[in-house]
Amino acid sequence: MDSRMKPPPLPTPKVGRMGYNPANFAYHIGTGPWVPGYAVSYAISFYDAATGRESPRSKWWGPRTDPKGLYGGFGLIRIPVDLTGQATARRIWRRFEGEAARLIHEIADNVTAKYQDDVL
Repeated sequence: MDSRMKPPPLPTPKVGRMGYNPANFAYHIGTGPWVPGYAVSYAISFYDAATGRESPRSKWWGPRTDPKGLYGGFGLIRIPVDLTGQATARRIWRRFEGEAARLIHEIADNVTAKYQDDVL
């Protein structure tokens, strides 16, 4: 590739297959932002550390609450990977209903498909 040419843009992640492990929560309700009646959504972006490029965020996945109303901090599964192989990392964004989005974690590879949301 000609060094003057820009690399192609990173694709937007597709979160249609993403899910959570219903047996895996990090906190009891009442800890930090995990309050009774919370509704949380997640989005993913691809990131290329070599060029500093970041994809657009995926659609928001959720909202989700613990069906038993006891826990918060989901164990996310089937986090999308960049099939073009350009991404060196994936970023996980979280948004509670009525609040601004927040970057909560960067997975430093394009392989890992699970993440435990244990951020307060």
